[in-house]
Amino acid sequence: MNKLILLLPFFSLHLFGYSQPNVKRIDSTIKAIETKKTLTLNTVSDTFGVSHSHLLIIENVKFYSTKNKLSKAIFTNDYYRKDSASNNMTTQLDVFYYNDDILVKVISRDFDQSPPKNLEFYLNEKDLKKYIDKRTINTTRYDGVNYFIELGYNLLNEFKNLPKK
Repeated sequence: MNKLILLLPFFSLHLFGYSQPNVKRIDSTIKAIETKKTLTLNTVSDTFGVSHSHLLIIENVKFYSTKNKLSKAIFTNDYYRKDSASNNMTTQLDVFYYNDDILVKVISRDFDQSPPKNLEFYLNEKDLKKYIDKRTINTTRYDGVNYFIELGYNLLNEFKNLPKK
């Protein structure tokens, strides 16, 4: 009986959705995406000038899809100096993985740390519902998971609006 009483708090946490998402299932889905050789690549890039005339920001998104379903999106943000090739650097690199139009994992490369470190977010339906309930607008990079969920679904919408060949 004592063992049963000790298990009750853990069982109640599981019932209320505090258990970790099935990471192994998400990782196996991602491994399947990475091993596919038939992914179609679409690239969208844009360049923005900033207040310094010698500095440009280049945003690049690579969409990897199968049968018009988005599987993976890579978003990069680069600073480009017109006067120096050695100072050009990537400041942001985010990889988004999708399964049936649902964002399941995000890997973000954090270049603010030395050495750069990968931040990984596993997302499940509970995270999506929490995000939709919050309805964030104009979030910044430092808002955590909500920033990546919003950017991930914005990239999915952008992919859907690309001209189909």
